[in-house]
Amino acid sequence: MEVHNINPNIRYAREHNNFRGVPYVSKCYDCRIFYICSGEGYVTVNGEKYNFLNNYIIFFPPGTEYRFTIDYDEKNSVQVLNFDLSDMYFDSQEHLGTPSKEDFEAKNVPEYELPKEFAHIIITEDFFGINELLEECIKLFISKPRYYKEIASSILKKCLLMLLTEENSLGKNNKLITAVLDYINKSYADTSLSNNTIAAQFNYHPYYLNNLVRNFTGKTIHQYIIYYRLRVAKDMLLTTDYDVNSIAWRVGFNSSSHFISTFHRHFGHTPYEYRQSNIAY
Repeated sequence: MEVHNINPNIRYAREHNNFRGVPYVSKCYDCRIFYICSGEGYVTVNGEKYNFLNNYIIFFPPGTEYRFTIDYDEKNSVQVLNFDLSDMYFDSQEHLGTPSKEDFEAKNVPEYELPKEFAHIIITEDFFGINELLEECIKLFISKPRYYKEIASSILKKCLLMLLTEENSLGKNNKLITAVLDYINKSYADTSLSNNTIAAQFNYHPYYLNNLVRNFTGKTIHQYIIYYRLRVAKDMLLTTDYDVNSIAWRVGFNSSSHFISTFHRHFGHTPYEYRQSNIAY
C-alpha cells in the first residue's frame, strides 16, 4: 500500500488520565498512537529503550512489543488511538485489545499491506499541533455524531501525514540531539559528565549544543543528565537491593548526600522513603 492510499479505521480513541501502562510487555494487533500530553518516562520497544517528555507522539505498527514506564503523577495524561491503516475493516468497531507478549496470537492481526513509511516505530516531539487533531478524533468517538467515523478517519490521516513530515523535518539536528541523548543515557554513571565534556565529544560549542537539547527536550543538558540519573536511580530502588550509597555512586553522583538532597528536591521524599512506600509509576 502507498501512503496516499491509507484510510484509517479507528477502533479505539480515548484520553487516559493518570496513565501508567500495564505491568507486562504488551504486543499490539493494530496500529497505535500514544500522545504524551503530560508525563515523563520511557517506553521499551522491541527490547530498545526510548525516553519521552511532554508533547511526544509515539507510533507503533502492528506486532510491536512495548512497555511504558512513567513517573507516577496523578496529572499524567496520554491520548491513545488504536487503528488500522486500511478501510478493509471499516464496518468493524471491535477493540482488538492489548495482549501480553505471551498471549499474542498472530492470526488476530488485520491483514493488509502496511506502507513502508509506517512499518517502523516513530517517536518524536510534536511541533505541528497534532494533539489538537487527536483530541478532536477522541471527542468524535465519545459523542458519535453522524459520520463520526468517516470524519475521524480523515482527521487521523492528516495527523499521520503530519507525523511523517515532522519526523523528516528534524533532519540533521534531530540526529545530533538523538545521538547526544543516547550518549547521556549510556554514560550517566560518569561523574565527570557535563555540558563541556559532551560538547567536546561531539565537537560542538557547549552553548550551541545546550540550546539544541533544551529546545528539543525542554531541559538543559545538565537538567537532562540529572533527570536521567534520577530515573535510573528510581528503577534501582524498586528492582535491586543496592543501598542508597551504592546507587548514588552507580548513577553518577559524587556523594550520597548530594543524591539524597537532589532526589528529595525533585520528588518530595528521600530515596529510602520511596523504596519503603514502593511508589508505582
